[in-house]
Amino acid sequence: MQYKTIDELGEIRKRRGVAYYHQLYTLLSAALNDGLIPPGSALPSESELMKRFGVSRNTVRRAVGQLEQEKRVICRRGSGSYARSLPQTEISPTAIAEVLHDFAAENGSSRLLRVQATTTPAFIRRKDPTFGEKSLLVQRCRSFKDEPFMFSTSYVPDAVAARLTRRHLTRHVVLSALDAAGIRPSSAEETTTAVTADAFTARHLGVELASALICIHRLVRDDDNRSIEHQSHLFRPDRSPFRARVAIERSGGALRWSTPKFPAIPAAL
Repeated sequence: MQYKTIDELGEIRKRRGVAYYHQLYTLLSAALNDGLIPPGSALPSESELMKRFGVSRNTVRRAVGQLEQEKRVICRRGSGSYARSLPQTEISPTAIAEVLHDFAAENGSSRLLRVQATTTPAFIRRKDPTFGEKSLLVQRCRSFKDEPFMFSTSYVPDAVAARLTRRHLTRHVVLSALDAAGIRPSSAEETTTAVTADAFTARHLGVELASALICIHRLVRDDDNRSIEHQSHLFRPDRSPFRARVAIERSGGALRWSTPKFPAIPAAL
């Protein structure tokens, strides 16, 4: 089975700051993710893509080359490009969830990138003015079988960060390190959105600059309702499927989705 028609791939428009090759890459990536181009099927040819989207051969080759670099397609000279069929066990929601639920950082799946004192970003201060002007910045990248899928940035208020050591942060993710230091996490406010990858994030996640990423923000509080950490987790959409079981309830004769008791996978970060 292949895509029914090349027209199903979407549109490329002139957009300020977004290159044509990146738009084409995004469309092809979505087609692969959604199964519009199933594993083993051929991608549209270079000439088809050039004609359909009005772009140059170099644009097509750059977009497909990024997919090849990400090991999502196989390019065969004289034959074309084909969607790769990856083993389900390589990167599955369950496998990634197991990595995320492991708060230890010594299993090789978590790499500490940066620990430094910094000024607390304004958007965090707006959420909680008591967070403090200074904080500790901690960044790490998490992977599964050497394939990066999540980039995390944490800010810890100065008053709390004073109880952490680099040894804590090397061995554990921030939340676990706080708990080990006697600072008990209790609850969190969570917001999910989408952002584009900056140069630093793109390099560590192995994606193109300005690629779309899933973003989860969490403001974590302790038992006394004090903010003890702000987390920002950036996920590669193609490697981090979010799944949850939900029920359909009837209320007053109308149907509605019920909120799941537990959040979608991945959840524990």
